[in-house]
Amino acid sequence: MSTEDRTPREERPDSTGPNARPRDTTIGQTGEGIPDDSGQPVQVDEDEARRIEEKIRAL
Repeated sequence: MSTEDRTPREERPDSTGPNARPRDTTIGQTGEGIPDDSGQPVQVDEDEARRIEEKIRAL
């Protein structure tokens, strides 16, 4: 048994890997505010936006 296994649970991290995060935080985009992992805004030119709007309104 290693020393780390004997450490009380509250003092050990859940994970030390790339997905390490506290247990009491939200995952993905389920929490309030802007997510930490948000991407760049989608760029749409005005002509394409108008075509999309016309298709939606025609439904």
